[in-house]
Amino acid sequence: MKVPLTIIDHLRRAEQVFPDRIAFVDEPDQPAASWGSCTYREMARRARALAAGLDNLGLARGARVAIVSQNSARLLTAFYGVSAWGRILAPINFRLVAAEVDYIVKHCGAEVLLVDPELDESLRGITAKHRFVIGSESDEILFDFDKEPEPWTDRDEDATATINYTSGTTARPKGVQLTHRNLWLNAATFGWHLGVNERDVYLHLVPQFHCNGWGMVYASPPWVANTSSSARLKALKSCGVSSSMV
Repeated sequence: MKVPLTIIDHLRRAEQVFPDRIAFVDEPDQPAASWGSCTYREMARRARALAAGLDNLGLARGARVAIVSQNSARLLTAFYGVSAWGRILAPINFRLVAAEVDYIVKHCGAEVLLVDPELDESLRGITAKHRFVIGSESDEILFDFDKEPEPWTDRDEDATATINYTSGTTARPKGVQLTHRNLWLNAATFGWHLGVNERDVYLHLVPQFHCNGWGMVYASPPWVANTSSSARLKALKSCGVSSSMV
């Protein structure tokens, strides 16, 4: 029997095996309200709530969701809340100028655009069918905690999970489509090669938009993932590691 390798497997295992372990510590000093510390149970709950919120917007399987954001808990959760239920996430380099972001949003056919509050003014002219500024007000629309998302009944490991765009240094940015099987196998082999295990605390310095953080957004569950230096220190101290040892 063929079992499709889709990225929801990583989230489900993290929630089932390590439900009460810290999944991430969100950056406390950021324009959007910080999510603080969340367990894998809570991360999975928020991913399901995001998927349900996208259901409410009428997004079909295969619909594109573009997000322009620095590393954050919301972006990390979106890799699952969007793609694990059959839609496609397009994480966009937040350092690009407005014209380049506009091109990518249109080129990938994004129906939903999520913009970091810090970039809202400079990207104000860029729109999609649904445009949200990341933060508390958009959270009320995007995250529906009162219902389960519609299941992706015909899961397909060859379906596109993310579209990652090149820098466009020599021409227009080019969209690279990565399938669930691509991401699943990359996460597994990358995690094994690095020797990552459930005792590790991971400081995510690589931008999550860049090759999906080199795949670690999918390789980190069920391992602890942190998004800032202050978060890393907090997590290390909670594990009994003193600052002098860091």
